[in-house]
Amino acid sequence: MDFLTLPFTTDFSSIAFSVLAILLGCSVIVWITLFMKFFSLIRVKYLQARALKLLENTQRVSELRLRFSNMPQNPLQEMFALGDRELRIFLKTSPESDYGHRRELMDRLERILEARILLAEKDLNAGQALLATIAATSPFIGLFGTVIGVINTFMSIAEFNSVELSVISPGIAEALVATAAGLFAAIPATLGYNLFRATIRGMTETMDYFALQLLHHLQKRLLPKK
Repeated sequence: MDFLTLPFTTDFSSIAFSVLAILLGCSVIVWITLFMKFFSLIRVKYLQARALKLLENTQRVSELRLRFSNMPQNPLQEMFALGDRELRIFLKTSPESDYGHRRELMDRLERILEARILLAEKDLNAGQALLATIAATSPFIGLFGTVIGVINTFMSIAEFNSVELSVISPGIAEALVATAAGLFAAIPATLGYNLFRATIRGMTETMDYFALQLLHHLQKRLLPKK
């Protein structure tokens, strides 16, 4: 008997059907989230690698400005745009400023980039809380269905005063299907959450490194050696 058609070919209780419907909904949400988040992270990771390579291999700020402006939007491109805009405004309005004011600008740029990294990290973590919640609760929802199935089994035994397979099998089937459905929703959610968490941690470290390299580029223009 097929696992997916078992609830429709067996005399399941309304509570068991409700549990399975909830878990089926959780599974659909998990797989949609996994696919969407996977392709989103792959895209951002690819653009991060391009942006970092561009920053490391290009010395002229004007060339960097041109190439970053032609790059698809991503956190590193936005970080460069923020830093470059602040630098150009400062040089335009205060071209003869002293070392102390330029040092203050560098400190402000560092805070701006840190804030942008935090915002990007928040965006990258979108959907993680949903996966964690489903991973944590699905087994318990399945366990609830298991308990209901066991209760129905004992009620059938008491009603028919028999332990024949035809009497106990519907309740046992409810219990086992509910357990399997809970695991079916929880396992991919847990795997996806942990995989994405490690990937996002690495991408955040890349953003931190990019910020340091960008500040170094800007500092060479802003703070000549004394």
